[in-house]
Amino acid sequence: MSSTAPKPAPVRRRDDSPQVLAVKALRTIDRTRGFSNRIVGDLLERSAGLVGGARGLVTSLVYGVLRHRTRLDAHIDACARDPKGLGAVPRELLRVGAYEIIELGRAPGNAIGHAVHAARAFDPSRTLSGLVHGVLGSIAQGAAELDARLATGSPLDVLERRYSIPRWLAGRWLGRLGPDVALARAQRVCEVPSVDLRVDLTRIDAGTTRLRLLEERPQAVVETVIDMPQALRVRGGGDLFFGALHDEGLVSVQGLAAQQPAIVLAPAAGDRVLDACAGIGVKTLQLAELMHRRGLLVAADREPGKLAEQARLTERGRMGEGTLDLRFVAADLTEPCAELLELAPFDGIVLDVPCTGLGNLARHPEIRWHRQYADIAAAAEQQNRLLARLWPLLRAGGRLVYAACSAESEEGPAVVRAALEGGPLELTSERTWTPEADGTEGFYVAELTRR
Repeated sequence: MSSTAPKPAPVRRRDDSPQVLAVKALRTIDRTRGFSNRIVGDLLERSAGLVGGARGLVTSLVYGVLRHRTRLDAHIDACARDPKGLGAVPRELLRVGAYEIIELGRAPGNAIGHAVHAARAFDPSRTLSGLVHGVLGSIAQGAAELDARLATGSPLDVLERRYSIPRWLAGRWLGRLGPDVALARAQRVCEVPSVDLRVDLTRIDAGTTRLRLLEERPQAVVETVIDMPQALRVRGGGDLFFGALHDEGLVSVQGLAAQQPAIVLAPAAGDRVLDACAGIGVKTLQLAELMHRRGLLVAADREPGKLAEQARLTERGRMGEGTLDLRFVAADLTEPCAELLELAPFDGIVLDVPCTGLGNLARHPEIRWHRQYADIAAAAEQQNRLLARLWPLLRAGGRLVYAACSAESEEGPAVVRAALEGGPLELTSERTWTPEADGTEGFYVAELTRR
């Protein structure tokens, strides 16, 4: 009598361990200067054998190393025999292992064991694993003492060495903010941020959403936000891009400060609204919600690929309901656009400009390693052109909300002041959201009215 043997459960390959995948992601981010969330997401999608908490650990390791890279390198350089001779892969392996020991508080033996196994996936000869074992063992013994030394000295040195703020940026912060605020900002952008959700208040309230989230993810901590009925802040909830609430379009993942431009514009049902530099459409959907899906809403961006991604939002966010006239325009908005001229004038415009992203160092820690001082002036030049080109599309009495995910003055107040000098605009309100004062990304928001 024959029988069919049960199929064995899938076995995760050694080269699919969280530590190996983290090193691969970090090398890709460094080589391509790409966005961490996209690179990690693509890597996890290809790693079907990785399940449960292991997937979350990959994300934690990648983002943690990026947030603490200079600090981790200080520990490695203090313990390696030839730190300058370390190759790229050995250094990333050591960074991952050091992060587990120093920041995650893992038992050294456990963290070193995982790092040694990961090293063997890159170098079966075991030469690399011996190096990793020795250096991480030394790091574990002296971590607290070295961390204490890194936290002393001049504020510039502390910002760079203890909090991994590039020296050029640390100097700017000290000059503009003073040492106390600069250090407070550095501390906040090294912390793991909450995942912020925007609730579609036309279909559900934040309280009901919170209860549903806790039913789906009982391990999560879900907080409401004072005076922000559309917002929830979640910690320990896993990947919130998945789940019934997100699939039904009842919530969208969006930073709390990033939610403010559309809220400040506060479009009414039936308005004619332009979402300039719309990207993949998170703000477009928010504007549709605020308009109760009635009126004209134009999403414009120079990259057609980003606008194509909005098709999914159209269905998930039920933007086909009501009487919303939703248009997509692919164009370089620094140049004249006949299609927008035909649709103008607009009652309201949200201009969330391309920027350095230096306000988003907690959620996108790779930005601190990809940006240079010269990038600020280059971004400001483009932002000035965008604002000068778009405000004439407003009707008299219409409002434009200018926003930048940066707390650097050249990308915010300076751009707005230049526009006020050259046109019939009035500054109605402005605010800079900051990590240290508001617990958000750094974000500048200004409301301008055309007289």
